[in-house]
Amino acid sequence: AILASDQLATNESVVAALGEWDRAEYEEIMRRVDAIAACAQEKGVMILVDAEQTYMQGAIDHFAIRMMRKYNQHQPVVFNTYQCYLVDAEERVLADLKDAQRNGYHFAAKIVRGAYMWQERALAKERGYTDPIHKTKQGTHDCYDKVVETILEWKTQLPEHLSPSQRALRQRSGLMLATHNEDSVRKCVQKMGELKLEQHNSNVFFGQLQGMCDHVSYTLGQQKFFVYKYLPYGPIREVMPYLLRRAEENSDIMAGAGKEMRLIHEELKRRILGLVALA
Repeated sequence: AILASDQLATNESVVAALGEWDRAEYEEIMRRVDAIAACAQEKGVMILVDAEQTYMQGAIDHFAIRMMRKYNQHQPVVFNTYQCYLVDAEERVLADLKDAQRNGYHFAAKIVRGAYMWQERALAKERGYTDPIHKTKQGTHDCYDKVVETILEWKTQLPEHLSPSQRALRQRSGLMLATHNEDSVRKCVQKMGELKLEQHNSNVFFGQLQGMCDHVSYTLGQQKFFVYKYLPYGPIREVMPYLLRRAEENSDIMAGAGKEMRLIHEELKRRILGLVALA
C-alpha cells in the first residue's frame, strides 16, 4: 500500500519497486491528477479530493499530498479529506499539518464524518484487524469537533520561532467543514470568534448539500461566512447510492429536515398573515 504525508519519501521507494505495468498506471494517474490541479490553480478555484475506504485511502492521500506540495505554495488549491469516524483521523491531520510546515505549503482540509462504516467494520472482521471506526456516534462527533479545533488553533496559535513565511502559511491554511450537524457548525463559529478569525477572510468554509439544512447555510451566509451548496448530478443509479451514503454519514440530515420544514411553515404562515393584514 502507498502511505501518505510524512512517509512520502518511503512511498517513492514503493513506487520505484512497482512492476512495469503498475508503474505506467501510477504515472498516468499522476499525470491526470496533476492536470486537474494545474487547471484549478489557473482558474483560481479549489479542488476537494474525496475520501474513500481505508484500503485505498493511503494511495489517495499520497496523490493529494503530492499535489498540495506542488500547488498550495501561494494559496490553498488542493484540499484533502479527513473522515472523522476513523480513530486515527486526528493523528493523520496532525501529521499532515507538520508536513505542510516542513515542506512550505498551505495545508488544506475538508472535514467529514465518514460514509463507509458498515463496509469498514465488515472488512476488519473478515480480515482480523482492529475496527478502524469509533465505537460510538459520540466518539465520531467528538473527533470531528476536535479536528476542527486543532486546525483553527494551528492557524492562530503561532510559536515565536516561526519565520514570517511559516506564520503566513499557517494563517492561510484552508478548512472546509462539510457537515449538516448544527452543533459542529455552532462550535466552529464560536471558536472562530474566540480566536478572532474573520468570517470572510480566514480561509474557513462551510458546505452542505443543495436542499439540505438550508436554514444553516442561509444563516451562515447572512453572517458573512463563506458557504458552498453542493449539487451532485448524474444518472439516478449513480446519484442515489451517493445520496444514501451521505444520509448515513450525516444522520443529522433527517432531524434537520424536520426542523427545516417547521421553519418553512412558520415563514409561510407569517407571510400569509401579513398579506391578510394588508388586505
